[in-house]
Amino acid sequence: MTDAPPVVCPSPEQLDDLDVLRRGLYGPEAAPRPLVVPEAAAEAAVRAGSVTVVDPEGVPVVRLEPVTRTADGRLAGEPIWLSPMSSRPFEDAHLDAPVDLSDADLLVVTAPSDVPATAPDGGTLLVLASTSLDGDSAGNDLVRAASRAASAAQGARMLVVPVPAGDDERRSALLATLRVQPAVPGLTAAAPGPDERHPAGVVVLCTGLSGSGKSTIARDVATRLIEEGTTVTLLDGDRVRRHLTAGLGFSPEDRDTNVRRIGWVAAEVAHHGGIAVCSPIAPKDSVRREVAEMARARGARFVLVHVATPVEECERRDRKGLYAAARRGEIPDFTGVSAPYDVPEAPDARIDTTGRGVRECADEVMTLVRAARTEASGG
Repeated sequence: MTDAPPVVCPSPEQLDDLDVLRRGLYGPEAAPRPLVVPEAAAEAAVRAGSVTVVDPEGVPVVRLEPVTRTADGRLAGEPIWLSPMSSRPFEDAHLDAPVDLSDADLLVVTAPSDVPATAPDGGTLLVLASTSLDGDSAGNDLVRAASRAASAAQGARMLVVPVPAGDDERRSALLATLRVQPAVPGLTAAAPGPDERHPAGVVVLCTGLSGSGKSTIARDVATRLIEEGTTVTLLDGDRVRRHLTAGLGFSPEDRDTNVRRIGWVAAEVAHHGGIAVCSPIAPKDSVRREVAEMARARGARFVLVHVATPVEECERRDRKGLYAAARRGEIPDFTGVSAPYDVPEAPDARIDTTGRGVRECADEVMTLVRAARTEASGG
């Protein structure tokens, strides 16, 4: 029997490289760079003949097939593109396909010192930086500074491409695809000033059934806060299970522990002035109250959002077939089917996402977050 292909989540730099490749920005002849993956996964991929690459949210990005091992142990293969990566900050500015920039009044930005105080009127700032909801915030800071410079000019625009830092070969391929000369004359640059920092910490807990839309709302809220210059930590889904709660199963006891650990980390983030946006199912009222107490004990404001999408709608959206499997008895203790969900009695917001857009739902949460920060700051 053939082994099942392994699923791997490579480094952010490797995912960025795949994203740029998928968009055709390295040119039509470019191929994926061999992936660095754990030895066990590499061996399993060779046995199975393929490997599936997912992003930190578990979204399948690409399947490499057939795969081979390179001399240094990496995995190489032909890409079969599955879906775009999960949303990220400043996504609207990311270049989606090749464009001809040969006639543009262009400035390539790779560091804060490249950012002008004001972009040239009608000019283009091409920012080579990775934007992300997690990890190093330097790319977000650089793009935000470039966005301010572009906004201060008449008719200027900003384009973002997450070319991995230090990869001169990939950068050259990108500039050639965009018909940009390798050396672009720079402008007199002014280092961006520091963003305003708000000391008030907030923990946002979005709770609801699987498929209710809580993770989607949480990501949109976190993305918008980052774009505004706010320190944000998103605690959700596969990322938490892969690191913070690795080793826990899905028994009722383990799921409670998962929520408590998320709450503890969120409270620490908020204690230091940040905002933590969390979106576990969190089915037990008693555990949600524990999380609220953790936040308040650390001087943070706590915002509870019940994403109250009915189970029928959640089941209708279920692309992974989890509800169907639970109803067949294949998944024990599945919230909403074979395990209870304690409906919050008095959440700060109760949102049914049925027939509503993500932006509209996230607006309600953003209003609560801003009010909580103002209150905590004494404003």
